[in-house]
Formats: sequence, structure tokens, C-alpha cells
Amino acid sequence: MDATQSKAEVVHMEQDKRAARDAADKVEEARELEREDGTSTLKLDKHGLPLVPQPTERKDDPLNWSPLLKLFVLLQVSWLAFLGPMAGAIVNPAFVPLSKEFDITVVQASYELTVYIVFAGIGPLLTVPLANVYGRRPVYICGNLLAAVTNIAAGYCTTWPGIIATRVFNGIGAGSPTAIGAATICDLYFLHERGFYMGIFTFFLTNGPHAASLFGGFIAQKLGWRWCFLIPGYIQLGTLVLTLICLPETLYSRRSVTGRREQSMMDRLLFRHSGLQNRKLHFGDFLRPFYMLKYLSIVIPGLYYMTAFGFGSVMFAATGSSLFHSLYHFNVAQTGMLLSIPLLIGCLLGEMSAGWLTDWMVYRYAKSHGGRREPEPRINMVVLAVLCPIGIIIDGVCLSHYKTVSWVGAAFGMGIANFGLQIATTVTYTYCTDVCDNIPFAKD
Repeated sequence: MDATQSKAEVVHMEQDKRAARDAADKVEEARELEREDGTSTLKLDKHGLPLVPQPTERKDDPLNWSPLLKLFVLLQVSWLAFLGPMAGAIVNPAFVPLSKEFDITVVQASYELTVYIVFAGIGPLLTVPLANVYGRRPVYICGNLLAAVTNIAAGYCTTWPGIIATRVFNGIGAGSPTAIGAATICDLYFLHERGFYMGIFTFFLTNGPHAASLFGGFIAQKLGWRWCFLIPGYIQLGTLVLTLICLPETLYSRRSVTGRREQSMMDRLLFRHSGLQNRKLHFGDFLRPFYMLKYLSIVIPGLYYMTAFGFGSVMFAATGSSLFHSLYHFNVAQTGMLLSIPLLIGCLLGEMSAGWLTDWMVYRYAKSHGGRREPEPRINMVVLAVLCPIGIIIDGVCLSHYKTVSWVGAAFGMGIANFGLQIATTVTYTYCTDVCDNIPFAKD
């Protein structure tokens, strides 16, 4: 899932990188022109540095939307990114009753999570090319609808193969917001702002499974495991109504805007002229994301994030129910709290130390390099992400000595791990949106 989550932004990457170079080269010329005759076409931020990308003069350009509207869209997208993983993980504390219902082992019960994760990673290979041509809004709506329907269907399934089948399609639907959410942030915000706002998005994304464990434990214990599927499904249906009414299209081409009619907000809500009018979808669009594998600046952060997320989040979700039930004799609700509260606290503290600070690092670099913004200063923050493997080790040591070490030690380790994981997530997401250069198909 980590590789596909980065590829949705490639439509912005070449444009932003080129704009950063050109803007930096022209900033002194623009300032000199402004001093001479009071005119300048280069738009600068409040610090006097060139904006990247350069916005148009049009009101329908998402970069020119009001801060409140941008924040409203960001929160909707972040909520969608939260819902998918939350709905996928909410049944995790109920693996034990699920195994009893279908006469399978607890390990086999965890396969429903495995299937969900696999197809949440495969799904964006299909949906991201669609979002880059036809727009973000249709993909958000269709993905959320598919996720809602399959969650409700899982709640009424009477066979284990039926559960697995619904999780396949649930992963495809729920994976869409997690993949194109970062691209939406690129649609809305300038490069120097993305660290902070990407941090908000990744906080919601990372903590979907963590919050799910808290709710899922009590739901499974009080209402039964079926409601772990039904409640998220109904919430997703309610969210679908909200997005239909309130989530505008953000995909926007800044090329050839002359003579093009400005779109109203109603146009963006009613799918009028949705997507890029000068582009058509081709079969090759579904293969082009693999082209990114030739760029080490994408592959290495992708592998790093995949490893950190797999061991720092998924591993706890997949093994926690079985381990804490067998080692500490926790019930479903207790397991849910243990898989939720330490991880939520760790991620919250981690994000408070990540997004805004990476933006500041980029700003400091630009001030000392003639206005040229580069993504590499963001990498400095990844040093703190070493706490992720340290926390995992603490958790493992405590569990291996469960007879003499309290469960508090394991909880502390999980919290430390997720402090580092949140920093790793924000840094890699933001870095990958800024870093790519000379990608031939990154054009709108």
C-alpha cells in the first residue's frame, strides 16, 4: 500500500519541482523589476520566497480557495482516510469470538485482516489512474460506497469464505482515500505548507486502526462481532451523503487556462467538467506507476515506510488479540483498549514533533539558498523515527518475559514505536510529494 500511496501525487511532482527551480532562478529578477516599476508576475509568500506551484489568478484554482474551505476539504479527506483502516481493523479485538463462530483458529481469523491489507494496496493501482484523469471526487465517492456496501455485507455473512470475499472488495474501496488523499493535499496547498497539512492527514490515516481497536473491543463484547462490520458500514453510508453534498473536486490544470470558463463550486459538486479535459485514460496509465520503481528517491522511502508501518502498526493489530488473550488473559474490551490507547498517544505526540517542523526546515534552507526549496531538509526529522524499532524491541522483550513483566511494559513499547512511526509517516509522505524530478507522465 505504501508504494501506491505515493504514486497518486506524481501528476504534481514534475510540475512542482520545475516550478521551484524556475521560481528560485527568477526571484531576484522579479524583485528587481518590482523595485523599478512596481510590477512583478512572480507570486511570493509572506517571507518573500516564491510560491510553489505558482497559482493562477482564477478563483476556481484550489490554491486560491479560502483557508477555511481548504481546511474543510482536508478534514473530509482525512476522515475518509481514517474510516477505511478503521473499518478494516475494528474487528481485530474480536478474532477470538470470530474463530469460535466459524470453527477456525485465531490465526486463521486474522487472515481477514491480511486480505484487507493486501487488496487495500492493490486497489490504488486501479483507482489512482482514474483519479488523475477523471478527478478525485468520483473516486472518493465510489470507493466509499464500495467499502460501505461490503462492510454491511460482511456483517450478514454466514460463511467464512463469504467474509473473505467481502474483505477483498472492502480493501479495494477503502484503499482509495488512503492513496489519493496526499494528492488532494498537493491540489490544495503550496509546497512550503504541505508538511503541516500532510501531518494532519497522516495522523488520521495512521490512527484509524488504533481507534478501531478501542471501539471494536466494546462493540464485540456488548453487541457481537457482526456489529464490528455493520457499524462502520453505516457510518460510511452517512459519510457518503456528506461527501456527495460537501466535497468538491480539487483536480485542476493550470495549463491553458486562457479562455476557459471559471468553474463555480456547484460545478465541482455536480461533476461538471470534472477531471482533466485534455487527457484521456489509456491502458498504459495503469502500468505507469511501476515506472516510479526506477527512482531510488521513491523506492527507498517506500520500502522504509512499508517496513515501519508493517512492524509498527499492522503487527500489533494482527497479533495483539491472540497474544494478550493467551498471555495476560485479557477479554475482548481490554484487548481493544491496549491496542488503541498507547498507539493513539504515541502518534499524537509524534505528529506534534513532525509536520510543522519539516516545513520550518525547508523554509530555513530556502532562506539561505536564494529562495530555492528542496525536499532533502525534511529527511533530517527521520532521525527521531529510530524510536519505532526501539519501541518494537521493548514490546517484544516485555512479552517474552510476560510472567515477570507487567503488560504496562508492552503498552509503553507500543506507544514509543508509534511515536517514531508517525514521524516516519509524515516525513516520507511529504518528502515523496516533493522529491520526484523528470517523470515523463507527471503531467496534467
